[in-house]
Amino acid sequence: MARKYRLATLGCKVNQYESQQIRDTLRSLGLQPVHDNDIADYAIVNTCAVTSQALRKSRQTIRRLSHNGQTSVIVVGCGASADAQHLRNIEGVTAVLGHDTEVCTELIHLIRQQINQAPASETITPAHATVATPTLPDADRYEIRMNPLHRKSPVSPNISGLISTDQTSEPPTKIIPPSLPIVNTPEVLMGQIEQFEGHQRAFLKVQNGCDAFCSYCIIPQLRPRLGSKPVEVAVAEAQALVAAGHSEIVVTGIFLGAYGRETAIRKRFSCATAPLAGLIEALAGVDGLKRLRLSSLEPGDVDDSLLEVLASHDNCVPHLHLPLQSGSQEILRRMNRQYSRDDFINMIDRVHEVLDYPAISTDIIVGFPGETEDGFQASLEIARYAGFLKIHAFPFSPREKTAAARWQKDFVPNPIVRERMNRMAELENELSLAYRRPLMGTSQRVLIESEAKMEPPGDGDAWEFIDCHDAMNDGSPMRIFHGRTDRYFDVHFDAEDVSPGGLVDVRIDRVTPSRTHGTLITHDASTIALPVLG
Repeated sequence: MARKYRLATLGCKVNQYESQQIRDTLRSLGLQPVHDNDIADYAIVNTCAVTSQALRKSRQTIRRLSHNGQTSVIVVGCGASADAQHLRNIEGVTAVLGHDTEVCTELIHLIRQQINQAPASETITPAHATVATPTLPDADRYEIRMNPLHRKSPVSPNISGLISTDQTSEPPTKIIPPSLPIVNTPEVLMGQIEQFEGHQRAFLKVQNGCDAFCSYCIIPQLRPRLGSKPVEVAVAEAQALVAAGHSEIVVTGIFLGAYGRETAIRKRFSCATAPLAGLIEALAGVDGLKRLRLSSLEPGDVDDSLLEVLASHDNCVPHLHLPLQSGSQEILRRMNRQYSRDDFINMIDRVHEVLDYPAISTDIIVGFPGETEDGFQASLEIARYAGFLKIHAFPFSPREKTAAARWQKDFVPNPIVRERMNRMAELENELSLAYRRPLMGTSQRVLIESEAKMEPPGDGDAWEFIDCHDAMNDGSPMRIFHGRTDRYFDVHFDAEDVSPGGLVDVRIDRVTPSRTHGTLITHDASTIALPVLG
């Protein structure tokens, strides 16, 4: 009988990508995922440690999945690097694998060891293997594919050995120029994925590690080794993801702007040419890729060469996530950010000059040590200037072992932080509405994520949930779906015969501070004409 696993993921896009690698590893060993509340033989928890709260949630998840020792819990991710000894002491935890190990390779070794110790009747039978095969050939092949550094020869432009044997597309001819440095580390090159389960958008990790040491961030202590995935390998992975049915790919990394470089510290960059622009140029040329999106970038990343690539390809969406963190020059200096207030403003100006009605989302830390009312007002001012579509505002949370955590005398009192968070949320609603309102009446391309839940409407949103019984000839109610536009905002629309993962055109009819609703115009299967909501 095949053993079962449960995989819990906390944290960022990179963690979610790495969880897909882990999922592929477990399947190569013949393990099957559990459903609902079934008890698994193995529970793998991919932890987050970016804040103290994230690490606390990771520990809570581990305890919840241990089931009083009935499940073998294996802990991976940033929490495994940040708090290994504490996590090892939690009941049920059998292994803690931090970023100093090749996690997928170690998982194979751990589970093989347990297989060899199990009674014969419980031995896992890998897919396509006979019971008499003791060496788990699929796992061996998977280990080589997932970790090119296990190969005796270095990675070459012929990448057929790095992808599955059923991948028949030709290797891309456009590869990164030799003059652009690529750092290949085991963790970054531990493998490719061929699908991204549970997501309509697929994440593609191309970079790992950071050594910039922002004063509030623990990540450089947990992922200090920088590395980048070669262009030809990234393109092959994108081809596989498109073949699996993903219309959109999100390019991600720990510090995406350091792609192709040995460091994330800009003053140490060894060449002026931007490797990231070359990567995006190559990915945009993947046949069948409808949308290409980038994760977080800083002012130094958004140079003329990258903007030119984004503007010249229809499948590169006009949306950028550009973390501000603070509009105060003094706070930016204390944060050890590698840009000034003016640098950020100049970047916003360039983006608006080059891209068509760009949507910009951001991160802002509220209540950073030493933030005055004037400093907070500076953040509000730049937010207004940039016209952010979305503001991910976070109250400052001191992270142990970071510089900012030691500045306790400068901590902003909690009541003041809460009040500022409320003001930032009010501004976000105002700016989001101002960005979306001019798009009323336009057609926007939407990637369907799921069928919407019929929750009680909020203030001003009652129109979204009107009774649509009369809209169908048979008197049955319309179903409400939602998905994201190229410009990233979410749209709800009525439809009958569409499916998650499809790309559709939706006319924007109504907007409120919290919702957008539209009418389905066309989709791949047929054309549906629905009455305009009145």
